[in-house]
Amino acid sequence: IAAGLAHSLYLKTDGTLWATGFNSMGQLGDGTTTQRTKGVKVDSSVKYIAVGGYHSLYIKSDATMWAMGLNSYGQLGDGTTTNRSSPVNVAANVKIISAGQYHSLFFKADGTLWGTGYNQNGQLGDGTTTNRTTPVQIPF
Repeated sequence: IAAGLAHSLYLKTDGTLWATGFNSMGQLGDGTTTQRTKGVKVDSSVKYIAVGGYHSLYIKSDATMWAMGLNSYGQLGDGTTTNRSSPVNVAANVKIISAGQYHSLFFKADGTLWGTGYNQNGQLGDGTTTNRTTPVQIPF
């Protein structure tokens, strides 16, 4: 399970991803911005989930990372600041994901760390305070 500001994701043992709650930014990933009081199925073959304030991330069994919801700072990593109500593919070969209020981080299988989104306080760790709409590699 993963809980955002006013939405929740849960992953069933069969690999299906379900979402419920506030959805004004599309963070549930069901193609709408309709609030849901009962879970809606979002995808299948999902392995890992994470949520930010108003955005959601997940990794499928093929190691692709998907994102949906609020994207005002580029936290979805799709090169835009357009909110997405349906999941968009962001990266491949992803092992671990995490989300902050307005930013996202992920480790790839090659051991590299990447970040995208709000960075005014340097939370992406790339040595700048520049917001990123596409993932940048973070040196460590």
